[in-house]
Amino acid sequence: MSDPAYHRHETRHFPPGFLWGIATAAHQVEGGNDKNDWSRWERVPGRIQDGSVSGLVIDHWHRYEADLDLCQELGNNAHRLSVEWSRLEPEEGRWDGESFLHYADVLRAAHARGLKVMLTIWHFTLPTWFADLGGWESPRALELYIRFVREVARRLGDQVDFWCTMNEPNVYVSQGYLSGAWPPGVKAIVRSQLVALKLAKAHRLAYRALHEELDSPEQAFRAQVGLAQNVLSIEAYDQHSVLDWIGVQVIDFWWNHLYHTLTRGCHDFLGLNYYFHFRLKRFNWPPTSFFVEVRRERRDTSDVGWELNPAGIFRVLKDFERYHLPIYITENGLPSQNDDRRKRLIVATLKETYHAINSGVDVRGYFFWSLADNFEWEKGYVAKFGLCAIEPVTLNRIPRGSFSVYREICRANGLPHEMLRYIGHAVDQPYEPLATGVHAQPDDEHPKP
Repeated sequence: MSDPAYHRHETRHFPPGFLWGIATAAHQVEGGNDKNDWSRWERVPGRIQDGSVSGLVIDHWHRYEADLDLCQELGNNAHRLSVEWSRLEPEEGRWDGESFLHYADVLRAAHARGLKVMLTIWHFTLPTWFADLGGWESPRALELYIRFVREVARRLGDQVDFWCTMNEPNVYVSQGYLSGAWPPGVKAIVRSQLVALKLAKAHRLAYRALHEELDSPEQAFRAQVGLAQNVLSIEAYDQHSVLDWIGVQVIDFWWNHLYHTLTRGCHDFLGLNYYFHFRLKRFNWPPTSFFVEVRRERRDTSDVGWELNPAGIFRVLKDFERYHLPIYITENGLPSQNDDRRKRLIVATLKETYHAINSGVDVRGYFFWSLADNFEWEKGYVAKFGLCAIEPVTLNRIPRGSFSVYREICRANGLPHEMLRYIGHAVDQPYEPLATGVHAQPDDEHPKP
């Protein structure tokens, strides 16, 4: 029987200074804004799964102090949020000073609670006036966006620690210009790729603009600028199919790496949003037939059918190690009314992240999506992502069991031994190279917990 010392009970610690946080987006939590393209889109019957409109959402605009208190209670030391362009520039060229002051108050409140701020400048929604000009297809789109970026930097820059120029440009293009499920509701391959190229250019220009506005060589200060990119884990269903292997490489590059290729040299860090794992079954046409329907295999899925595959984040992190940049997991979570799934996902994903860090990947932070249930775009209020449920009338935040799990992890800056019960306790052995001629013991010879 093996040495009992191999059965580790200590906390699996993350590096000192590791950032633990929550991620949110303005339109999904603030409420009370009717000046962007989504507020108009929602009012058309049939576009939102449950027929809802965002409306007051969870009234974060007025309750941000209490929400940040909850983040502090979690033991967070960072917070990711976005500003709403249509509040700050409700009409072309007119800046709303009160909204800028509001966001400055929010950022100061975050810092007062010991939270470093990661600010997303554009998170999907566009002012209606910008959308009416043609949105990202407008010849003036880049000029108007960069003007907005510079104004945000000038007015809020002293309160921001990390900048995301945009959130998930690949998702925005896919949903808005291929499936048509989001505004502007286009289904056109050529137009989608032209917008994708323009968004890549928008990031490059925003990266340079932020550094021009904020860097101070005299004070040895350099802004930290990146973007939050949706990434997926993908594998071939038939590992012996050369065609499917080629398909995996094509999809991996197009979804995971195209933007980083187009914006190489314009990242101080990599922000990765991880939700999806796919098995490619046949690489042919149409694309909707590529992937295995995991529910048919009775796999563990979220309420909207996404396979829960925490192991995939290890492969993604190792894949992005090639860029030699600090990595922040800027979003991770799942829509589920089964909170046990949420607990399992948090622990299993962070265990895989821990392994990636120990393998040499420079991961510096993790932001869970999200603090509370909110408005999930075309799914409305069906998808429950929160560590807290929302009481329908009062909008009070009701912490779920997963809130306590994440709190224990954040406060410990690691995975306490007892957390592993959520994923089925496994025995870890310290890494010791085997002497020549010595063979590893089979698993069943190790004592089980």
